[in-house]
Amino acid sequence: MIPTLDASRRSTTGRRVNQLRRQGLVPGVVYGHKVEPISVEVPAKELARTVHVVGKSHLLQLKVEGERRQRPVLIKELQLNPRTSGAVHVDFFQVNLEEKLTVQVQLVLVGESPAVKFNVGELLHVVHSLEVSCLPDAIPGEIAVDISGLAEVDDAVRLSDMTLPAGVEFNSSIDPTEILVKIAQARVAEEEPEAEAPAEPAEPEAAPAE
Repeated sequence: MIPTLDASRRSTTGRRVNQLRRQGLVPGVVYGHKVEPISVEVPAKELARTVHVVGKSHLLQLKVEGERRQRPVLIKELQLNPRTSGAVHVDFFQVNLEEKLTVQVQLVLVGESPAVKFNVGELLHVVHSLEVSCLPDAIPGEIAVDISGLAEVDDAVRLSDMTLPAGVEFNSSIDPTEILVKIAQARVAEEEPEAEAPAEPAEPEAAPAE
């Protein structure tokens, strides 16, 4: 089920938008291909909850007050306050449900690598997200990468090893031999050289007998 987020049209602009933030609202804008941009405001708590559920690459329905039809949108950009991590502005990109999009989707490692389990080598997560093409309502929340077959040094999962959900395909410009995850030789910590013991002071020569 596609999450829904309530919004209202916004007339407050410029420096006065700080008043909205103090009221628990986040200013934003909705735009898209052949879509007339509109300024909106959304409840900060609801926006934070929605971002936690769908992230920035998953479809949601924006229900703008006074409009009969909901708007299918993606969160294109979310500006955060560096001190509080709270949202200060959000850009929504309205999509056409019948047109494919190109989006970045996060890679998530699943399973356990025998090479790591038995200390044969170290796991290197080389690529953390991939660009895929699909219809807006088919965007996967994440792509699983199975590492349970990585048992030896130089074992790897490549793009050509991946199976995508139905209706989702990789960007044609991506190299199918690209390595996503691999096992590298375990690094051995260099032993620090032992400190040399301080030389014992020489015994003083005996004074000649008088």
